[in-house]
Amino acid sequence: MENSLKDFAINFEVKGVNLYLELAKKTSNMLGKRLFYSLAEQEVQHASLFDEMVCVSSIEKPLSHIKDIESELKEFWKNAEKSEIRKYDTHFSGYELAIEMELKAISSYRSFLSESKDEREKEFLKLIIEEEKKHLEALRNVQYYLTQTADWISGEESKTWNWMNQ
Repeated sequence: MENSLKDFAINFEVKGVNLYLELAKKTSNMLGKRLFYSLAEQEVQHASLFDEMVCVSSIEKPLSHIKDIESELKEFWKNAEKSEIRKYDTHFSGYELAIEMELKAISSYRSFLSESKDEREKEFLKLIIEEEKKHLEALRNVQYYLTQTADWISGEESKTWNWMNQ
């Protein structure tokens, strides 16, 4: 793995960890807190993977231990007190910051992907991009749910994360 990619990725993922921990601290909503803590955890794992890629032989295997963000939140949802989750947090701008961070990650990793000549690196970047897309989807779903709950409930029946209607 090229050093510029590795250096960029580790620094970027660490910024994500710090942002998500700060956002978890600032939000008053328990679903938002769980989301941000989960994202911070996953960004730590991503940074570690970029560090390890120079000595890992399988592309798929390193990502197999990262828990799916939707599954993690679904498990939290199942066990949470729904009245606490539905408390609005509409004045909290952290979701926009986090969405910007994920969009930048996707864009940056796509740039590295288009410049890469190494097939193994390309495969790894494709997997990381998919992970970051899942983060983006999670952020958008939770933000929409928390800020426009009535619209979300009426309009999301057939879309991703309809389990939140239960």
